[in-house]
Amino acid sequence: MSGPLKGLKVLDLSAVVAGPLTGALLADQGADVIKVERLNSGDIQRHVGSSRNGFSGFFHMLNRGKKSIALDLAKPEAIEIVQELAAISDVVIQNFRPGVVDRLGVGYEQLSANNPGLIYLSISGFGPDGPQAHKRAYDPIIQTYSGMANVQGLKRGEGPEQVNQLIMDKLTAHHGCQAICAALYYRSQSQQGQHINLSMLDTAVSFLWPDAGADNILQGDDIDHRPAIGGSGQLMQYSDGWGAIMILSDSEFTGMCQAFELPELAKDPRFSSIGARMNHRLEYQEVMATTVSNAASNFSLAEAEQRLSDCSVPFARLRKLGDLPDDPQAIHNQLFREIEHPVAGHLRETRPAARFSASPAKPAGFAPDVGEHTEAVLAMIGESDELQQLEEAGIVGSINL
Repeated sequence: MSGPLKGLKVLDLSAVVAGPLTGALLADQGADVIKVERLNSGDIQRHVGSSRNGFSGFFHMLNRGKKSIALDLAKPEAIEIVQELAAISDVVIQNFRPGVVDRLGVGYEQLSANNPGLIYLSISGFGPDGPQAHKRAYDPIIQTYSGMANVQGLKRGEGPEQVNQLIMDKLTAHHGCQAICAALYYRSQSQQGQHINLSMLDTAVSFLWPDAGADNILQGDDIDHRPAIGGSGQLMQYSDGWGAIMILSDSEFTGMCQAFELPELAKDPRFSSIGARMNHRLEYQEVMATTVSNAASNFSLAEAEQRLSDCSVPFARLRKLGDLPDDPQAIHNQLFREIEHPVAGHLRETRPAARFSASPAKPAGFAPDVGEHTEAVLAMIGESDELQQLEEAGIVGSINL
């Protein structure tokens, strides 16, 4: 296994999306990740999304390259196995509701007692404590609670809208991966492990605040309030499809007017500078939605792209996800690869986004079947000889028997 995290040992106790994706990101960068799953049914995410032979593509992307051990955590013997695995791990990831891991005996204090250098990531919806901590929290719940749905709906003014993807789960996973790597660096300097608490709510608000929340940063009086820059993009319909432009600088505004043959608009003093456009933002939004959009509809996407490019105006045609594997830039970037999964069959996946020059990362491998590596994982703690006995007792599960 290549990658900058080669040799790192990770114990993944999590399920669903945010926790498992954190582990998958680490696996893609070379870490050896052991996934603990429920007996028989495994992670609930195995049963969500399009599948072949009962194997979900969604699950594959969240758990590729991991080893799976199936355990019944209601049994003390299974908890002992987790504790022994944690003792030889660098990182533990969990996203049980607050308090559950401590009751089970696999909380940070319990596991770090035998492994002081342990990096322990706890992911939750609202945080480890507080008035909302006990509540269930899926991605749409956090989108709505954090204000993201409100921000998303401001563009059209027709009410709040949710982002049509599990954006908060995925952002939390990326924050979790970064936090783990930061804690590992700290450990390399101090020889000290630590507990990281990461909530989806905190991730959402900190993600929104720099731009979508920019009007709430400055406090007090005498503030020149302006709209968030994220609303500057314009998705318009052309004669044969949709495309987007974004006008920020004065030269881009002038270029847009030239490309769309709008000389009078270019001369309008209300829009002649960034400051003028901000001071007349409501009129500017109306002009973009009517005059500019009407002008754009007279051009094909190819014509608009050429004209806007010639005038140095940022532009992109609307692409569907299914179009991307054939996109010339995606091909050049070697963004996709196709593999034959032993259960799911032929599938297409993306590589890790970051490209390392000295320690190249790559997709970590196949997502496992439930308990596929139970015997191998037990061997790590010297208990593989007990596999049959443990399985007969309902403590572990393995597809190898």
